[in-house]
Amino acid sequence: MNHVVMISMLCLASISEPPGTAVDRGAGTVSGVPAVVVFEAGVDPYSHIRIPVLLTLEDGTLLAFAEGRAGGDHAKNDIVLKRSTDGGETWGPLRVLDDQGDDSLNDPMAVEIRRGPNAGRVLLFYMSFPEGCHTNCVEPGYGPRSSRNWMMHSDDRGGTWSKPREVTRVVRRPSSSFAGSPGIGIQLSTGDHAGRLVVPYRQGPLSRVRIYMLYSDDGGSTWTRGELVGDGDDGGGGDEVAVAELADGTLVLNARGHNDAPNSRKTARSTDGGVTWTPLSNDPAIPSPHCMASIIPFAVDSEAGPRTGLLYAGPWSPTRRALGSISVSDASGRNWSGPIEVVPGGFAYSQLSTIRPGEVGLLFEGAGYARIGLLKIDLDEILEQADQAVNTSKSP
Repeated sequence: MNHVVMISMLCLASISEPPGTAVDRGAGTVSGVPAVVVFEAGVDPYSHIRIPVLLTLEDGTLLAFAEGRAGGDHAKNDIVLKRSTDGGETWGPLRVLDDQGDDSLNDPMAVEIRRGPNAGRVLLFYMSFPEGCHTNCVEPGYGPRSSRNWMMHSDDRGGTWSKPREVTRVVRRPSSSFAGSPGIGIQLSTGDHAGRLVVPYRQGPLSRVRIYMLYSDDGGSTWTRGELVGDGDDGGGGDEVAVAELADGTLVLNARGHNDAPNSRKTARSTDGGVTWTPLSNDPAIPSPHCMASIIPFAVDSEAGPRTGLLYAGPWSPTRRALGSISVSDASGRNWSGPIEVVPGGFAYSQLSTIRPGEVGLLFEGAGYARIGLLKIDLDEILEQADQAVNTSKSP
């Protein structure tokens, strides 16, 4: 049985509210420190802002991407950005990176190239849908009623950006109708494929969503689509997907369930740099209400020696986008701890990122989708609470 362990001094505070503002259940604190508002609908010039993506650059700059919306998933959405150069304490003004009029732009996915060709470049991927049509009605192929894929890049830590470049035929198979997934890509650091860029995707049609990786071995100059991940035999398939590299070079994906999948996360593993994968399998240790979530690796030196594994963050409920929690795996990327609850109220899409050694950031949708906030978390505290959760679950 999992036991919820709440970070010490956790309270139902709002996200960095001005004095006199009412407390909101859709926000959180860690060790009494409130989250910092990064995007806020109505304050920033959009009625809705959703789909948070957080990328920490090698020099410590934080890039927060999102969709600026006039309404729902398909509402003339723009791709927007804010930057922080002080570890997320303050944020620059909102910038619109791409606005394609009545077409909808969705699912920002970012990765930084830290070594090899084009080192220092930030790549941003996203997709577009024609006016009036979203994932449920776009057509397969590359015609006018299908979706489009786009890429842009920055060589100055997000200060300026190239013009968007269409990469639909590179990213997406002609048999699919759309391809994209919000989150971050990774650059491999271990083994035969060190330096490879790996960007996780899921493709339509909506009736049969499949997962795969887009990868590059030359700093993003050329790209190859990996093989489709098998759905496995334990119910449903996968949807929005995150990927992380373990210390031994194994890749682990963690995905939202789709098409009648159980209300838990889906997972698979790759030992060839993301080209092929084991079939998806349900991970009942992590409940999920079918929502985007994230995983990142961690590595610390402890009294017992080096410790590595994965951190997971998502809503800890099989039915509600609520109870934002973090769980910690062992070095194998399995055997998850009980949940460490960090946002007691509403909690939807989110993204983990290591801000600096020993400190993790969690960019999340809270306050009934009204705000996107950044929660800064001490890694040692998370690991200590996770160990307590494991010990509690084993007690009589």
